[in-house]
Amino acid sequence: CLVAAHDILGTHPFCRLDILFVPAGFCNLGMASPHIMFLSQSILSGRSHFCGSRFCHELAHNWFGLAIGAKDWTEEWISEGFATYLEDIFWAKAQKLSPKETEEQCELRALLRWYRLRDEVQNSEQELQVLRPKKDCTGEVSDSGVSVIKHGLNPGKVFMQVHYLKGYFLLRFLASKVGQEKYLTFLRHFVLKFHGQLILSQDFLHMLLGNFPELSSQGISVENIYDDWLDTAGIPKSLLNEVLKLEENRLAREVKDEVAKWIHFSQKNRRGPKRRKKRKDGMNYRELLSDQLVLLLEFLLQEKTLCHKALQRLRSTYQLLRQDAEVRHRWCELVVKHRYLSAYGDVKEFLEKDQAMGVYLYGELMVNEDSKQQQLARQCFTLLQEEMDPASVKVVTEMLF
Repeated sequence: CLVAAHDILGTHPFCRLDILFVPAGFCNLGMASPHIMFLSQSILSGRSHFCGSRFCHELAHNWFGLAIGAKDWTEEWISEGFATYLEDIFWAKAQKLSPKETEEQCELRALLRWYRLRDEVQNSEQELQVLRPKKDCTGEVSDSGVSVIKHGLNPGKVFMQVHYLKGYFLLRFLASKVGQEKYLTFLRHFVLKFHGQLILSQDFLHMLLGNFPELSSQGISVENIYDDWLDTAGIPKSLLNEVLKLEENRLAREVKDEVAKWIHFSQKNRRGPKRRKKRKDGMNYRELLSDQLVLLLEFLLQEKTLCHKALQRLRSTYQLLRQDAEVRHRWCELVVKHRYLSAYGDVKEFLEKDQAMGVYLYGELMVNEDSKQQQLARQCFTLLQEEMDPASVKVVTEMLF
């Protein structure tokens, strides 16, 4: 990963990088700091994909977030959007994927992020969806030198990903307009020019448009990027049709084929209590990449009903408890939605060992108004609250009581 990052952005900004794996109570999957990277133990389970991509995300922060910072921290997309965009680039290069494999896997991750952005936009306050909430006042300080971080004390904002996702999609959109190879060369020049500085959105956008004047003929300007992407809540108009193209990705189509098999299995086993001989269902299930598994579970979450026999088979077929934390998180959501009592132990274990990702599972356990699920949520919280981050405690308390 370090070699890949060097090939793309140049010399690492710091002379040393130590890695510290932190306990389960740490509220983030990772955090970058000069000379040291903090990583959650949650990223170690499953295949190497989740660990590698998360490491690449935090590695990207050494350039965007540390060597170059946001002058106004309300523009945190400058840090998180770039890190999210670059994690895919670094990780693909580290794995030595072919150009075709890189394109397919990056499109698959883009599709997952599109769904995540859609869900977050539907379930969050509009004010918190704006990447430049102070708009034309961004970067201003008071006479006493104080800069106000809008929404900075809102504990729910800590767990939101809009600034990661919309920032990522903006950078991806711009790369599509100039070509990725040229775009990455530009980023290498950008980090050299602004090394050691604090920047605003316009610093990046003005340099980009100056290097690629042809963008203006495509109707792209600083002002309309503000209007479409940075100063407005919701999903940008130019992104609304993106999902249609992403869903035609080969890896996504493979997942849809598998989803159809599982729906058929569930329907067949949900029919009336007929006497039938025990036999294999005769269905062959494709081996899936980690991101494909996440997408599979994402699609199955949209189904109104899945029989418990299908959930049992799903769990064993893909050995879900041996997968990474992102896959297991989706599995726990599926268990909660369908009140699959036999796997409540999986949910309990996830809340205990993967606290950085488990916060909103508490809300899902409460929203069904199921006494067993609510009891599970309160028991886990009582057991874990002493080791949880204060912001997590506040958010979960509001969910439970």
